Order: sequence, then structure tokens, then C-alpha cells
Amino acid sequence: MFAFIEKLSHTQRKYALILGSVSLILAAVLLWSLSDSQQPKLANGAIIVLPIKQQTDSYSTDWQAYAHMEKVINQLGTSTNYPVLLVEDVITMLSQASSFIDDGQAIDLNRLFNVSGAALVVESSISTNSTNSSNSTNSTAPQLQLSYRLLNTEKIKQGVIKADSVDALLSALVETVKQFIDVPYTQTANRDWFSDPLLIEALRQIQYRDIEQAKSSLQQLLTNDSTNLIATRLLAQLHIDAQQLTAAEHLLNSAVEQAKSNNNRQLARLKLSLAQVKLGNEQLELAISELSQARSLAANTQDWLYLGYISNWSGHIYQRLNRYSNARAQYQYAFEYQNKSGYPAGQVTALNNLARLEVLEHNYSAAYKAIKQSVAIVSQRQLTHLHEETFTLLSKIENKLQRIR
Repeated sequence: MFAFIEKLSHTQRKYALILGSVSLILAAVLLWSLSDSQQPKLANGAIIVLPIKQQTDSYSTDWQAYAHMEKVINQLGTSTNYPVLLVEDVITMLSQASSFIDDGQAIDLNRLFNVSGAALVVESSISTNSTNSSNSTNSTAPQLQLSYRLLNTEKIKQGVIKADSVDALLSALVETVKQFIDVPYTQTANRDWFSDPLLIEALRQIQYRDIEQAKSSLQQLLTNDSTNLIATRLLAQLHIDAQQLTAAEHLLNSAVEQAKSNNNRQLARLKLSLAQVKLGNEQLELAISELSQARSLAANTQDWLYLGYISNWSGHIYQRLNRYSNARAQYQYAFEYQNKSGYPAGQVTALNNLARLEVLEHNYSAAYKAIKQSVAIVSQRQLTHLHEETFTLLSKIENKLQRIR
């Protein structure tokens, strides 16, 4: 364009330059506008759907917030780069962010992002359509509305969905999330486990360390519905914690048979619990076998969070068997899986386990490399519950290095 301008007269060149400059400015503005209007690319990590409060004229209780949340999670499914956490996983993340069931405090979203490493948090609530309630003559208007926000470390998108039923609102929210992320999703669940209020009550009791009451709630739930796999596994875990391994194994074996037909994601978690029972009975090779099955099931359902847990337990058992190269590989896998799910605490656990193994084999430089990475995550993410363990291990490794220098 500028070579062409040189051939023009002085006046023509003047106007051509002005026109060219304006064109360039307009093009730059257009490019900036297009870039600014595009939503930011999300980093890989988990999707957290928060409990969905229902503030309507009809009677509603806190447990329904978790039941609604589970419906959305189940309808959404999961994806490779954006795994969708199950209800119990979200409850764990919330508790690490000091948000407990029924505590009445607003969720500290900044803290939740720090401890969970989530790529996206879906926050929503259901209420009566205020426009409709103020205009009773318009009987055709939707009766309910759902307000939502899709967030990463800052607000990304918000809106309101209107419909005549809660189920319709939840389905519309699922479609909103799918359109926003725009990746393939895979269904991994076909049952709403949290439709029984006793389950959320038991989890609340576990959070507040009211273990005997939690056992009672879970036993009552299973009396009413013996097919609730989450309740069975939670009760079995309480037995494992109390070293009541026979009772735990009986519960888990029964649940495994129920889960074999149609729920691989829950089956993987049951197999992990069974491996802990075998470990408690010193049946280490059987524990490894259970974990191998759990790993295949979790991989099949893209459950990166539990693949990380499974790999950490595998590393621990291989270490008990003095098969250190296998243990090292499993701890490294655990870190990679937890990195894929975005879960910082899981990454720290894997790195700390790897550092301890390297110390055991006198590989102090490798141990120091692992623990320094762990310290960086703990400090950056402010993982206070892992601070003492990690910095104590750092001090131990630094002392070992000083002695050999």
C-alpha cells in the first residue's frame, strides 16, 4: 500500500496516508474487539458443581441442595481435560476450604480455587420467578428461575434460566455448562444416590467427627435401601478406620457385586477400599490386585482424581514389598494424575511420598528435587493442612544433604 502512495501527488499522498492510517486503526480496533469478546481459554482441571440452593415458596431442606447438585453432575457426565467431580469429592474440597455441611457460612471461593485447583466452579440457586409472582394474570410465564455463575479465578459468565419445574432448570443448566466448555462429555453415572437425606446427614456427622451417629445414620439408610453404594462404602470406611476389617470386607464384597453391572466409577472406589482391607490384613499381593482392577475401572471413567489416590496407595504397598522401582513409578503416576485433575493437595501427597522413598534409597538429590516442588505448591496454594508435614520433610532432607557435603 505504501509503495502505491509514493506514486501519488502531494495532496493525494496526504489524503491516502490519512485514509491508510484510519484503516489501520479501524482494523486494530476490530481485532482488539474480537479478541476481547472471546471468552478466556480455561486451563485444564476439574469442574466443581456447588450445592444448588432452592429458595421457593414450597418446603425445601438443605439436603435437597446436594440432591439437585448430583442431578446436574450425573447429567453432565465427565470429560478428559475437565473431569467433573462427584458430590462426595466436592464435599471433600469444600471441607478443605473450611466450608462444612450446614455451617451456614458463605463459601470462600478464592480458598476453594486454591485447594481444589478447579478449572471451573458452577454456582447456582433456584427461586420463584419474581416477575411472574408480581403479575398473577400472566399464568403462562415460567414459575421458577435459576440464577447461575460460571467462574474460574474470576467471574466469567452469569445468567438466569426460567422454567416450570426444577428438573427443567437443572437440565438447562447442564446444557449451559456444556456449551460454555464445548468439549465431549461421557456419562459415568445413572443413579441419584443423594436422594436420601440420611446420606448427607451421615457425611455431616463424619465431618464433625460424630462417628457413632454417622454409623447409625448409614445403617438406617442401608436398611431402607441396601443398594446405596456410597452409603455402603462410607460405612465400610468407618469400619476400616476402626480396624473392624471383617465387617468392612463383608460390606464391600456385597457392594462390589451390585456395582459390577452398571457403575464402574463407584466400583473403582469400592475396589480401592477393598485394597485397604487387604493391606490391613497384611495381604499385600491381594491388595495390589484390587488396586490394579480399581485402576482400570477409574481409567475407563476418566476419574483422574481417584487414579491419583489409587496410584499413591499402590506406591505405598509396593514400598512395603521392597519393590522400590515400582513404588517410584506409582508415585510419579499419582502426581501426573493429580496434576491432570488439578488437585494441589494430591500432587503434594504424591511428591512427599516420592521424596520419602528417595530418602529411603539414599537418593537425597532426587528427594530434594521432589520436596522443593512440593513446598512450592504448599506455599503458592496456602495448603495449611499440609504445611507442617511438608516443611518437616524438607528440613529432614536438607539435613541429610548437609551431612554428605
